[in-house]
Amino acid sequence: MKVVNLRYVAAAYPLTGRLYEDYSTQADTLLGLIEELDRKYRGFKSMFCDTATGKLRINTMIYYGDKEKVPVAVLDLKQPISEGAKITFW
Repeated sequence: MKVVNLRYVAAAYPLTGRLYEDYSTQADTLLGLIEELDRKYRGFKSMFCDTATGKLRINTMIYYGDKEKVPVAVLDLKQPISEGAKITFW
């Protein structure tokens, strides 16, 4: 189990009703995390993942930064996640 810091902006905010949260996850990748969040916030996965291709939707963005590193844009949903990471869903 790892704790990550999640931030929700733009269309993600109304879905979650939160600007940020510290979240405990068992996921090893962004896709696994998105699937977990979809169980908590219904519709989260379909907002970020194209169901036909399994890839990130072109009208959304995810920024990922390991602890103490500057977050960068992510295109690969297989991106590994680590303890203390900061992840922004936009």
